[in-house]
Amino acid sequence: MFNRLTVLFCALALLFLAACGGSKSSRASYDDDGYEGGGSGGGGSKRAAPAKTEDIKQANRDAVSLTEENHKLAKEIFDLKNKLGLPTDED
Repeated sequence: MFNRLTVLFCALALLFLAACGGSKSSRASYDDDGYEGGGSGGGGSKRAAPAKTEDIKQANRDAVSLTEENHKLAKEIFDLKNKLGLPTDED
């Protein structure tokens, strides 16, 4: 019974994703002036300017730095929990 429900659920999920993946509403259309939507009716939103290479490099450096800091703090918490005899989460 469980296997049939799992297969049915997976098949329905796959069908749903396939149906929504090709929908035209997920693609934005832009006019030549950079505004989203068609016509001159207003209400469009301006496209973001392309990111500069230096901005991307700085964001990458920041992300690496924060990841390293996060890893360091997680290791410190793990070590302190072991020292205190508290159970550690093995997620």
